[in-house]
Amino acid sequence: MGIFDWFSTTDDNSDNNIVVKSTRSKGSGRPMIDITVGDIRKGIATDENGYRNEVVLFLRKNKKDR
Repeated sequence: MGIFDWFSTTDDNSDNNIVVKSTRSKGSGRPMIDITVGDIRKGIATDENGYRNEVVLFLRKNKKDR
């Protein structure tokens, strides 16, 4: 399954189980959050305190093509 397949399928249960990255929230206390495919689709990842973090993807060219 490629990254673009995640945007075309609609199975919400599997989307919330696939962790793409673990990072720190921007909210108070800065708890660790797991960003899932479902979060990327929604554009929001909510931490344990209820703070809603915006999720943005950046696609870049290979270094040798820049």
